[in-house]
Amino acid sequence: MALTNKQTVLLGLLNQMSQNLANGQNTNALVGSAGVDVNVDLGSGNIPCIPDTPTPPVVPPETPTTIRDVLFDLVNEQVQVTTPFGVVTGTLLSVKTDYIVVIDTSGDQVLVRIDKIEFISEV
Repeated sequence: MALTNKQTVLLGLLNQMSQNLANGQNTNALVGSAGVDVNVDLGSGNIPCIPDTPTPPVVPPETPTTIRDVLFDLVNEQVQVTTPFGVVTGTLLSVKTDYIVVIDTSGDQVLVRIDKIEFISEV
């Protein structure tokens, strides 16, 4: 079985380290720190070689950045919406382009323009 370039380089470094250890030389310059435990599987030919592809960065869950993002997170929840015209309390039914639909406690649909929302909270 032929070794890959990485395996060959790694094998060379391991040989160099073992020779330095046998001769009593300090391997810190080669390794970077003392007491390194090296456990390398050079493969038996049955294990496929994994290509060097960068791992995508872990992205934290998106935090809402706009009021529409917050509203989308509150769909089907009980909310209290404050506007210059008063307070609407009920279940947020849907979020449209420029307004929301809330079913208030009496069962009526209330349409509230998003640009008129001053404050919204989950009840």
